[in-house]
Amino acid sequence: MLKRTLLGGLILGGALQAATVGQLLDGVKNHYDQKIDRYGIEESEKALEMVRGQFWPKIRIFGSVRHYNSPSNLRPVTPSENAAVAPNLPFGRDIERVGATLSMPIFVASLFSLADKAEAMRRSAAAKQRVDLLKNQATVLGADANLRYLEETEAALHSKARTLHSTERIVRAKVEAGRASGSALYKVQDRLDTIRIALDNIAIQKENLRTLVATLSGIELRHSAPLRRRGTLHTGSFLPLEPLEAKAQADALAAETEQRKLYPSLHLDADINRGYTESYLSGHNVHRDYGGIGLTLSAPLVDMPQIRSMQKARIHAMKSATELAKTADELRIKARGLQRQVRVLEHSFTLHRRNIANQKKLLAVARKSYDEGRMTLEEYLRYVDALYDAKAQLYKSRALWWQTLAQLAFLYGNDFERIVR
Repeated sequence: MLKRTLLGGLILGGALQAATVGQLLDGVKNHYDQKIDRYGIEESEKALEMVRGQFWPKIRIFGSVRHYNSPSNLRPVTPSENAAVAPNLPFGRDIERVGATLSMPIFVASLFSLADKAEAMRRSAAAKQRVDLLKNQATVLGADANLRYLEETEAALHSKARTLHSTERIVRAKVEAGRASGSALYKVQDRLDTIRIALDNIAIQKENLRTLVATLSGIELRHSAPLRRRGTLHTGSFLPLEPLEAKAQADALAAETEQRKLYPSLHLDADINRGYTESYLSGHNVHRDYGGIGLTLSAPLVDMPQIRSMQKARIHAMKSATELAKTADELRIKARGLQRQVRVLEHSFTLHRRNIANQKKLLAVARKSYDEGRMTLEEYLRYVDALYDAKAQLYKSRALWWQTLAQLAFLYGNDFERIVR
């Protein structure tokens, strides 16, 4: 059964690939999440350009044809034209016009804060991309560490199984010679079955981890990538706060924008056109040019919907600021806990190695005592289990240490290429 498990793993591994830590980190950089975040940054940049574009003048050209049921003028008649009834007065029933219009804001207070808000949202999108990158890289490294833990545990189980197989042969010989009861053989076989079940569970967990790594990096692992620490961890500000800080600033600017919409605004408008028609009096084609330019100052006196919108935006800004403060406190608490956990785990490595060395010695003594008949089978198997448990605890502590280190590196915004190799 154990051989079939190994063979199945080899066949499955043929469709997978070996990878280094650098390849995993690069895979995360070039995978879908980062592409989506880059599109998000481009969208926010275009949104900023759209707001800045509102400061520029808008120029339009037009052409029109209109029929009237009574003669109408191409433009207002001047006093001199009105005094002298000329045959070519600009009146007609069918009027064609071509021209252009210009409009631009001279002073609109809300546009300035709106542009600042768009810039804050652009910074938030850029910070989110880096947060998502390091978060996914930390997840991939944690999954790789877990995969290494499962591989080491799997190897320890196979080593334990080899020991039990050797014990099984000895017990079987004793049973056949009548020196031991048949139940002793069942006890050994029961432990072998337990190992087979554990190996099946490990295979399932390994597939789940491979799926997670492939989802975030696009790389399907055959084996775990070796992890080596290469640099120190830099602490300081918390990376996950950066997009939240920019968003909180954007929400505050949004509230300011809603307030400034109640301020007076000044606009420039200009237009020029040329009208063509057949004179109503003479039947000749005539045309006239007409244009104007002006400033418009407008201010809302009563605008309750806008006032309520301003109040709502202020509440939302206060909510964002409170969420930012809450997240900052949570991250500080989490970082302190992770730092303490790293120190405890590093101290435990020495204890685990010493425990394994002691358990190996105890198992050798127990094996000799069992062979000489001075120890029961149950007592000997407990020493076999103890050695395996000691190894499993060391492997588990290593994986947890890497996961904790990856989380700390993510929280403080460290580049993983500098931390691991």
